[in-house]
Amino acid sequence: MDTLSRTEAEYIEAISKVVRFVQLALDEPLTPRQLAGVAGFSPHHFHRIFRAVVGESVMDFVRRLRLERAAYRLKTSQDSVASIAFEGGYGSQEAFARVFQVYFGQAPRDYRQSHLAHRIPSVSTLHYEPEGVGQILGVADSDMLTHEGLCAAHRQWPDRFESHCEGLMAILTGFSLFVFPPPPQEIIMTEAHSDIDREIEALHKEVEIAKQRLTEARRRRPKEPVIDYVLRNTDGSEVRLSELFGDKDDLIVIHNMGTGCSSCTMWADGFSGLAPHVMDRAAFVVCSPDKPEVQKRIAQRRNWSFRMVSAYESPFFHDMGFWGNGPWPGVSTFRREPDGSIVRIAKAVFDAGDDFCAVWPLLDLLQDGANGWDPKFSYGEVTQ
Repeated sequence: MDTLSRTEAEYIEAISKVVRFVQLALDEPLTPRQLAGVAGFSPHHFHRIFRAVVGESVMDFVRRLRLERAAYRLKTSQDSVASIAFEGGYGSQEAFARVFQVYFGQAPRDYRQSHLAHRIPSVSTLHYEPEGVGQILGVADSDMLTHEGLCAAHRQWPDRFESHCEGLMAILTGFSLFVFPPPPQEIIMTEAHSDIDREIEALHKEVEIAKQRLTEARRRRPKEPVIDYVLRNTDGSEVRLSELFGDKDDLIVIHNMGTGCSSCTMWADGFSGLAPHVMDRAAFVVCSPDKPEVQKRIAQRRNWSFRMVSAYESPFFHDMGFWGNGPWPGVSTFRREPDGSIVRIAKAVFDAGDDFCAVWPLLDLLQDGANGWDPKFSYGEVTQ
């Protein structure tokens, strides 16, 4: 067996120790540092090695095994959902049910009556079974062990490298603690923290799945033929919708309410930084019902870098469904077909709290959220 093969075999053997340890300690609190010690690696390299061998992070692996064990017990025992939840480390039956729903697509009680297996799909062949999780048959990502994941010194002298790495990390840690002393009191993660963190993670997964379904639904929406509207550049000259595509086949048009809307101005401020990235993939234009000279003035004042066009005296906003008692903010995406015709692919309305402006998700993370805050045209630094 050559050096590289022996090294992979040694990595598999070390990670196999961790897998067996986890199987026997699923009821115990487990930490990455503790499991790194079982493998005999520094925490830094253990994270990479475990992911390379198993195909998922060590804590994702632990979480998956606990959920598979819970599913197995739901099928093979008469234990209550609550007791199984507590055995799995969850502080409440509700938190367990939310996480379970995300991974298995069913509530625990419904799953108990179904014919679904207790295994969660995984790159790894390791799954919970009463007799053991089985053996690691091969490395999930050998490139992480041979190239980018680990340096040559670690592959050639793993034991020596680990000891030196730990020593170096101790020196660096001591220095950093000297320069940046820790706060007086260490934050202790209680079971309540772990419980709510699991709930937050489950909700994140629910949102991700819902977003994927929303994206798929939008793509199933029938293409909507549109006419080649005549709009105006900021210098007052006419420009057709077809011309806004430039050399792209896809076009994003932001429907901006204009100078009277501070929220739309905040959205546009954000798009100014994003526009160069977006325009590498698709044409990008901001359209408002303001007169061209008004658009030009506000774009200069706010240093907007994207292209603007005016729908003043055009039915564009109304026809696209962004007009009620006045203009509504939102976005439409268009596609230029091979025959030159234009179709609308998707649309979305903008509103406070949506994902089209990064400000709202950031404020949501604060203690009291937005707390009545509204965007302004100016915050005292510059008068617009």
